[in-house]
Amino acid sequence: MYPISKDIIESIVGGDELSFRAFFDYYWDTIYSVAFAFTKSESLSEEIVQEVFVKVWLKREQLALVTDMDAWLFIIARNHILNVLQKKVKEEAFLKNLEGYFSIINGSPEDLLFKKEAEALVNSAVTQLPKQQQLIYTLSRIAGLSQEEIATKLNISKNTVKSHMNKALNAIRIHIESNSAGISLIYAVITAFLTK
Repeated sequence: MYPISKDIIESIVGGDELSFRAFFDYYWDTIYSVAFAFTKSESLSEEIVQEVFVKVWLKREQLALVTDMDAWLFIIARNHILNVLQKKVKEEAFLKNLEGYFSIINGSPEDLLFKKEAEALVNSAVTQLPKQQQLIYTLSRIAGLSQEEIATKLNISKNTVKSHMNKALNAIRIHIESNSAGISLIYAVITAFLTK
């Protein structure tokens, strides 16, 4: 059984916008909660909700065949959110927002588990880097040295440091995308891709 009436679903399939508005109002909080769990951004979550419901409207003919509406909506929302995140991870402001949020998390078991999984994923990627990239990555991300400091320490040019760092981050990104189920990606990105 649907949490909202089957008649409303049938009306939506037929293109009734008022019925779709009722559907939207009923499920808005659910989709928003999923989006916020992934993004930790109110404005981005609201934008995602709108985009998800546009997708639902465009796929409304499928609603009549759905037997588990919550699961169907969750899959659509999750897939859209992960697509958005894969684009957003390259935006420094978004990364800083995530970093700020996770720096004040209360340490719930779920948060700590995701963080642990992501750190393991990044560490696994780092161990597979060529030695010079691994060293430069470690000096930058673990020791906190600037590119200028790394160049001086290793007696190489800043451009060489930058080149090795870019190659290292790209290799780590590929490793994460190949080995992450999706949720851990957020934490992995925070650990691996914040630029200094």
